[in-house]
Amino acid sequence: MRANANTSGNAPRIMVVDDHVASTDLLREILSMEGYVVRVAHCGEDAVAAAREFKPQIALLDVGLPDMNGYTLAGLLKADPALNQIRLVALSGYAQSVDTEGFEQESFDHYLLKPVDVAQLLSVLESLS
Repeated sequence: MRANANTSGNAPRIMVVDDHVASTDLLREILSMEGYVVRVAHCGEDAVAAAREFKPQIALLDVGLPDMNGYTLAGLLKADPALNQIRLVALSGYAQSVDTEGFEQESFDHYLLKPVDVAQLLSVLESLS
């Protein structure tokens, strides 16, 4: 468990955006056990609305969403003045290199391939918290 995990209401807020319900359920469970407060969304449109309400510090964004790609979603989140400090982690099931996927350093703080290695994910989140 995270050394600074707590129940006082100031635990880091993370939003997980993925159209695969099983993936979001698993990540929510793992991250909650690590002391994070987690909100999930299954499409880009829902993610934007949820982020405006939830105000996460970090968002894990699937690159291949049904209504928009993760790069478009990242741009929408970063363009919102209330969310422009959000840290973004791209999650992709595509095995191609980051460059061929159109990864833009200014959009995402990290890029992880699926299936996500939990230890690696937790390390990335710790570095962003």
